[in-house]
Amino acid sequence: MLIHSSILLVGIGVLAALLALLAGAWIYLYRYLFVPNAPAFLDDFMFIPWEFQADYEEVELLSADGVHFGAWLFRQPGSPQTVIVSPGHKGQRQAVLGVCVALWRKGFNVIAYSYRGMPGSDRRRVTMGIDEVNELQAVLAFARQRVKGARIGLLGYSMGAVVSLLGGAGEPSIEAFVLDSPFSDLRSLLSENLGRLLHLPGQIFIGPVDLWFRVRSGKRLEDSSPIKILSALEPRPLFFIHGGADPVTGVHHSRLLYDRYRGPREIWIVQGAPHTGAYFADRELYVERIAAFFGRHLGLSRTHQLRLIEEDEVS
Repeated sequence: MLIHSSILLVGIGVLAALLALLAGAWIYLYRYLFVPNAPAFLDDFMFIPWEFQADYEEVELLSADGVHFGAWLFRQPGSPQTVIVSPGHKGQRQAVLGVCVALWRKGFNVIAYSYRGMPGSDRRRVTMGIDEVNELQAVLAFARQRVKGARIGLLGYSMGAVVSLLGGAGEPSIEAFVLDSPFSDLRSLLSENLGRLLHLPGQIFIGPVDLWFRVRSGKRLEDSSPIKILSALEPRPLFFIHGGADPVTGVHHSRLLYDRYRGPREIWIVQGAPHTGAYFADRELYVERIAAFFGRHLGLSRTHQLRLIEEDEVS
């Protein structure tokens, strides 16, 4: 009898430990994905376009759902070609400053913005691209107002690539998309990462996270699923870029989107590059490739600013 009681107590202890592990992992996952980071001391000490002597202006925009957020407009007077750059998860415009300046120097108007919940924006819940589409739509309206005859392309990183896909599906006037490290479906992405990190079936975490996400935001994880809206982007050109060693969003996500899309598309897998690491693997080549892509599809004349990319330059 004593042995049976001991076994029962051990079993209860193991079950309690497992439940605590699952609860802790669930809470961490929810906070990591959906809760904005707390303000930090260094938020006010980051580079801005002034450091690069760029012709720019800082603006505050308002989304349709009432979120104030900050943006930069890099100006190229007389040029209608405009690239809107969407940063990654919990991203702000400072994170994409380098590529913005490079594209501006190539002759494009460029707009970079920060999402809800980020420094300089109203503090709101992160929704992995679902509500962030509202910021993109406000930026699109601003671009059309400020740039005469604007011809617009979207450049997005990780979650920003998803924002570009989801937002672009409802905006047929957007002419070209560069999508760096997108995920094809949020539920699949979370399941893959949780399974790998915890060595448990990732699906067991998705239900509770989805339920809590619905209660807190009224949204569903499945609302962030670019694979479902690809047909709405046809026949516009898409250019997928992905690091071959991406441990966060496996390269198969871009390959799946590329394979499913029936419009014009390109894909560039940068071997050895981590998540959104293609730019850092070869900054010059990266900028030349995306500038050439946007130049072709937005009608920017090929001058000394743009050059053709030779096949042997592409990794």
